[in-house]
Order: sequence, then C-alpha cells, then structure tokens
Amino acid sequence: MRYLGRSSWRLCGGFVTLLGFVCIGCVLAPAPRQMYEGAPLPKEQVGIVRSGCAPEGRLNIMTLRIDGHEISDVCADFAVLPGEHQVELSAERVALSLAAPTMGSGGVLGAPPSPAGAGPQQGSRVVWRAQSPLRITCTVQAGKEVTIVGTGGTGPDWEARCQ
Repeated sequence: MRYLGRSSWRLCGGFVTLLGFVCIGCVLAPAPRQMYEGAPLPKEQVGIVRSGCAPEGRLNIMTLRIDGHEISDVCADFAVLPGEHQVELSAERVALSLAAPTMGSGGVLGAPPSPAGAGPQQGSRVVWRAQSPLRITCTVQAGKEVTIVGTGGTGPDWEARCQ
C-alpha cells in the first residue's frame, strides 16, 4: 500500500510538470495579431501572414504596415481576412559579433579569476539596413499561410514577396 501511494504521487507530479510545460509553450507561442475588425474568426476563415524575421546572417524582413495600419511588433505573425493585402516592409541584415573574451568572477574566498570562466560575449550588429520601405501585395487564402521572403541586402536595392 505504501508503494502504491508513492507511485500515485509520482504519476500526479509528472502530470502536473507536463501540464506546466504545455502551458508555458502556449504562452511563448503567441497567437497571430488580428488585423481585421470584429470578433476573432476561426483559423479556417482567416489567412496568416508570417513576417520574414530571420536569425543573424540572413535578411531580416520586418512588417511595418498592413493595409495602412501601423504595426508595433514588426516580427509578429498576422491574421487577415482572405484577399489581397498591401504590406509595407523594411529589412536589415544582422551579423553576430563576438566581443573580446572576459574573465569569470573569482571564487567565494577571493581566489583570482580562472581562465575556465572566460568566454566570448555575444551580441549582434546591423551590417545593412534598407534605406526606404518596400511595398508589396500579398494574396492570402482562407485557412492558408504566406511567408514573406526576400533577397538582397547588400546595396540600396532589395526585394521581397509572399510565398
């Protein structure tokens, strides 16, 4: 009987832990921003425009406006009604930069810092930025997603499209 109680608590604890991870995942994966008036519609009745925000080293395409409405979170995904939408974009290319190694902190008793604590400090820097916004038209179907992709980012010209 004593072992049955322990295994029940372990099972319950495992379930609570799993439920916690699922809840955290839902919080960290935000829903697309609604870009139409009225009540939210089921995902089968709207289309999704995915921003072209990318990791370092690639062209990062940011959504500035959709159908004339200014966007505050330029890397979000957007729920729109089916049809053609005017999208205004900006772009930049970001490179990972490594600062000089720094020494780790000393021990509890004031021992000198050890080289094992040394490591590069990571940051990012913009190596190219679009000089003016680019306007494109995206056709979005109900229940479908389009992603904004682009090329360029080395001179004054660049291009983007919905795919």
